[in-house]
Amino acid sequence: MTALLELDSVQAGYGPTSVLHGVSLSVPAGGVVALLGANGAGKTTTLRAITGGVRWNGDIRFEGRSLRRMSTEEIVRRGIAHVPEGRGICTELTVDENLKLGSHLRRDGAEVRKDYDRVFEYFPVLKERRRLSASTLSGGEQQMLALARALLMKPRLMLLDEPSLGLAPIVVRSIFQIIRSINEASGVAVLLVEQNARIALDLSSTAYVLEVGRVAVHGDSAELQGNESVRRSYLGY
Repeated sequence: MTALLELDSVQAGYGPTSVLHGVSLSVPAGGVVALLGANGAGKTTTLRAITGGVRWNGDIRFEGRSLRRMSTEEIVRRGIAHVPEGRGICTELTVDENLKLGSHLRRDGAEVRKDYDRVFEYFPVLKERRRLSASTLSGGEQQMLALARALLMKPRLMLLDEPSLGLAPIVVRSIFQIIRSINEASGVAVLLVEQNARIALDLSSTAYVLEVGRVAVHGDSAELQGNESVRRSYLGY
């Protein structure tokens, strides 16, 4: 498949501290790719580099065009939506106001209304609670709101950082079923950072495992899932 996103020998860090040491990976159009590794391996930094949240060297290309020197707003306009760890919703706003933040850069009003209807099909609880403060939602519902807001950006690619964090197993299964449905129905590509390696490998077709800022292993998700030495050494199960 054609690569939608490509990272080529990306180095990144914070001030004098280097975190990524030449990370290369790709996400195909319409594909789901998992980015795995221990805490501190560089997964979140990789996503921040893609969206301009951290300075980087090397090259990051989206649809064949380098993202170098692009602002975060320009990157979002290009079609990349980032759902950060911790969800990043505005709890002082209502559910509806949070959703409007997702679509505020768009100028295609009729399509926005259709996308609202589609979002409420995926997340009917948000329609029921759209006039309530986002602070009243449970953790799982807040994660749904973060995903819904990202979808209203009409992305070609979603970057998801630990969507299962702090959620009960039954809620995690529901969230990942919705992510699968979004990918299959809308063709939105996904780069998924996730500590739950088993569920991430089940969802994705390709996986990369980071170790101290470098790609230690990459390949077909099903093959990595079946490789006992890789599971024990890098995936923790």
